[in-house]
Order: sequence, then structure tokens, then C-alpha cells
Amino acid sequence: MFRRQTNHKIGNLLRYLAACIPQLSMTKALKLLYLIDETAFQRTGAPVTWLEYKVWKMGPVAEELYEELRNNLHTRTHAAAETFSLEPFIRTEKQIGFNQQNCIIILPNGATDLSDFSEFEQELIVNVIDRFGTYTSRQLIQLLHERDTLWHRLVKENNLQKKFEKYGNKSNHPIDFSTLVAGDPILEMAAQSALESMQFHEEVNPYS
Repeated sequence: MFRRQTNHKIGNLLRYLAACIPQLSMTKALKLLYLIDETAFQRTGAPVTWLEYKVWKMGPVAEELYEELRNNLHTRTHAAAETFSLEPFIRTEKQIGFNQQNCIIILPNGATDLSDFSEFEQELIVNVIDRFGTYTSRQLIQLLHERDTLWHRLVKENNLQKKFEKYGNKSNHPIDFSTLVAGDPILEMAAQSALESMQFHEEVNPYS
């Protein structure tokens, strides 16, 4: 969602995470991005990256980014046939993990730069790294599977556990952050305003 506007920000965030966390795996990076976006939305009504997350068996996943990191940092949007790349910011390597399976590691390209981020966002990013940066991928998955998390509620409401067992580890169910602020009129208004601002920018600057 809004990748044209956010590609630079996503790239800088991934580069910063990779610079701060040695041997940052793709799975761990995706979970940290989710935690950053979820926390930002809970507090302000707007995520940091505007990535769209799906409910998968192993937790929330930004499917677009998942596919991109698995396929040489290159993706093409279906709607506009536009290409975005994270190659200026990061590179990936395949390594053998503890389970003897291939593991994608994210490495930084160039110097870190958080100038795209507000002071609040910078503080949030640092706090998430301080709190969860030493967690393993499995620990982050378990954290996001805990009862009453947004992922857990959506799996239960949509009976997805049985679907995972029958059809595989993925689903097309999106994670709607707006439920996190439901009932708080100030944050609901902030969320709507942030969304409309992104939509307006997309409309008036379709090729920026």
C-alpha cells in the first residue's frame, strides 16, 4: 500500500535494522517491522511503513516484502506495473540455519539514515530494537501468537487454524490496524486523516 511514497522509508528502516542487529534474518525483520507499525498505529493512528500485512500461520507477514526479499529485492506492483527496489538500502545472503534449511539474512548497504522519520518514529524504532532486537525469530512468532493479539483474534474469528492445516501456511486475510483504535474518537479521527492524506498524495502525485 502506497509503496511509491514509502519505498525510501521502508528501505532506510530495513537498513537501520540490519545495521543494529547482526545476522538479521528475513523472518525476524518482518516481525520487527510489524511490531513497529502496530505500535505506531496504536499510539498515533498511523503506521510507519504502510505495508499491508496478511494473517499467515507463522504470524503477521507483509506479503509483498516477503516475496521481494526472497526474489532478489525486486518486485512489481500488479495494479500499476511499477517497479520498486530496495537494492540501494540492503542486500541479502542465503545461509544455512540451525535446522539445516536456507535462511535469508539481510545486510545493510551504505550508511544508515533516519531523516525520513519523525522524532516519534525514531524513538519508537529504537525502543522496539532495544526491547525485541535480541529475540529469536521463533520468540517473536510466539509473541505475536499470544492470546488477545490482533493475529490471534483474527485467526479465531475466521477459523484460520483449520484452514492452515488443510490448505497451507498462508491466507489472504488482511490485518486491519483500525480495530486497534476502535472506540477512541481522537485516534479514529487521526487514523482517517492519515489515510486520507496518503490517498490524496497518491492522487495528486501519481508518478512521484
